[in-house]
Amino acid sequence: MRISWNASDPAPVPVGQFDEFPLFLEARRLFSRRTQELVWANTRRFADVIGPGHDAVNKAGWHTTSTSPFCFTASLHGQVVAAAWAMHIRAVEASEGCNLAYALLDHVEGRGLAKLLTAMAFDALFLENPQIEFVNVQSRDSNERASGLARSFGMREIPKKGFGAVRPDSGSMISYRTYRLDAPTFAAAAKVVIAQRLQPPDEAPGACGLARYPEST
Repeated sequence: MRISWNASDPAPVPVGQFDEFPLFLEARRLFSRRTQELVWANTRRFADVIGPGHDAVNKAGWHTTSTSPFCFTASLHGQVVAAAWAMHIRAVEASEGCNLAYALLDHVEGRGLAKLLTAMAFDALFLENPQIEFVNVQSRDSNERASGLARSFGMREIPKKGFGAVRPDSGSMISYRTYRLDAPTFAAAAKVVIAQRLQPPDEAPGACGLARYPEST
């Protein structure tokens, strides 16, 4: 089922370049039209992004806040080929956190694009909410791409925060892993990735340092 829209998305804001990929800050919505087109084109591949169903949500150990997520995308030949989201969450113990997710088409895998977009999304959220204490990635056991990305930032699996949930369409059980890292450590790693990979919009040579992103309304 596709999402019903009540308002038009603002135009995506160009924020830089990575190799041949123009990068954009999307609307402050979970799914802008552009990211909806990316994710709904392959629902099996992006099942974790679309949502695991109420049973998994209830067992995740956190809930979303009223703040909309930051989403950054990359395009190639005018098509969105990758996206990453950073969402402000609150854990059951009342600590503030960030939950990360990404979507990447298979023909651009292995380029470092998902890691850069994830770093940018977190960096933007952390600039807005410096009170965030931890960073969270939760994915199905079978999603090795998500696990590999989490580990590349130094995140560690927290076995006691793993859980099983009933698959909504079949009633079978799905196992989920939880990876976590404290926010200051993740922020330091994200800044290194951004400095090394993000070219500013004017394509000036050299590292850009800590990114400051245009405000999206």
